[in-house]
Amino acid sequence: MPHLDERNRTAAHFREHYVVEPAPAKEPHWLLNALYGRDLLKMKLRQVAPRMYVSKWKYASHLDPLLDRMVDELGLREVARPRTLRQKLRYIHTVTHSMLALEKGLPLPVWAQA
Repeated sequence: MPHLDERNRTAAHFREHYVVEPAPAKEPHWLLNALYGRDLLKMKLRQVAPRMYVSKWKYASHLDPLLDRMVDELGLREVARPRTLRQKLRYIHTVTHSMLALEKGLPLPVWAQA
């Protein structure tokens, strides 16, 4: 065990109040700003918290942390943003089928990375 050398101590070692560094801001998931993606997340939030008012049409930025949690709840955190036209069409197809599945209480379709 190393021996503490008291001669190397400075005033910084004896601070009474430490400054807590704020955590770096986490980038919101791309589904929050995607076409139909936000609607899917709001639909899931309405199911999880039925007493909370979640507008169907209005954009509410104060819901972003809750919607970001819904990404994890749906298991979509690792889904990559679609880049090509084929991927975007596949995304729209999958998200609309996911919305229908949520509405009917069925399991979500598999989100393919095609």
